[in-house]
Amino acid sequence: MKKTVAVIGCGALGTAIAQALAELLGEKYSLLGILGQTPEEPKALADKTGSKAYSTLEQLMGDTPDYVVEAAGGDAVRQYGVKVLAGGSNLILLSVGALADHHFRQTLEKAAEESDRKIYLPSGAIGGLDVLRAMRLMGSEMKVRVENRKAPESLEGAPGLAGRCLSREQEELVFSGTALEAIQSFPKNVNVAVAAALSGIGPENTTVDIISVPGLEENTHCIHGQNASVRVTLETASLPDPENPRSSTLAAWSVVALLQNLASPYQF
Repeated sequence: MKKTVAVIGCGALGTAIAQALAELLGEKYSLLGILGQTPEEPKALADKTGSKAYSTLEQLMGDTPDYVVEAAGGDAVRQYGVKVLAGGSNLILLSVGALADHHFRQTLEKAAEESDRKIYLPSGAIGGLDVLRAMRLMGSEMKVRVENRKAPESLEGAPGLAGRCLSREQEELVFSGTALEAIQSFPKNVNVAVAAALSGIGPENTTVDIISVPGLEENTHCIHGQNASVRVTLETASLPDPENPRSSTLAAWSVVALLQNLASPYQF
């Protein structure tokens, strides 16, 4: 029997996920519909994928999807996350940065436990989260540093820049601090750092450097992890989505890969 999926968000990432569900995973999943910021926003995508354009979360949850995929930003996670879980659906989060807030993370975990549902965190635009989880369990002191290198155009407008214009000629270190501080200052740029932090030693203990590199065509994420017996460096470089330079298309495909894995007899 097919599992059912609904998607919150119809921007670049939500569109890629919905189309892949309809075109590639149709044997295992049925795409129920898409929720946008307005009733009109998801209509074209819904028509293209043969699904519904939802007007409200209540309408979406009325179809009782097995999985709800969030691809709409941290505000959507905070607005809808608990309601999705309490309504009986599993939740797949792309905007992992919302979980840097310890209180909100606990609230979401409680909702999942009470409803016997799961919160799935896809790998997003990086890899190696399984390695960090294993290292964390080994019992020795652990350090994790995440280095994000991005073009200035993808960083400008972030609250952490306070209106500052970044150089188009020189490389700049624009932020250095914890993952918790990073997501507050650059909420649309460091979901990958928070994902690495949650897999490892937590947002309060993970160090993040954000570097602006003029002319850089790829978003580059490098995770450095070390404990008493293991040292790992994981680097991922991906082209930004042409419609949303703050995001990588790889993030959308990581959701598709997660759903494929959940439907497979083999679990990676």
